[in-house]
Amino acid sequence: MATTETSFMVEGMTCDGCVSAIKRALAAVDGVESTDVNLATGEVKIEYDPSRAGMSSLQNAILGAGFDVG
Repeated sequence: MATTETSFMVEGMTCDGCVSAIKRALAAVDGVESTDVNLATGEVKIEYDPSRAGMSSLQNAILGAGFDVG
């Protein structure tokens, strides 16, 4: 399985609870292998299988958790 890495700038993260919420939301997306959420920079790095998850599903997961994708 070939994985791809992408990153998004996420607005609205203020605490470790926000980090956990984003990790949980992304983990629920089929095809997501790993996530790295940096509270200080607002950056979320995602490693995923592009044959199972698309950019829109990743962005929608973050939006669904209550955060804005920049």
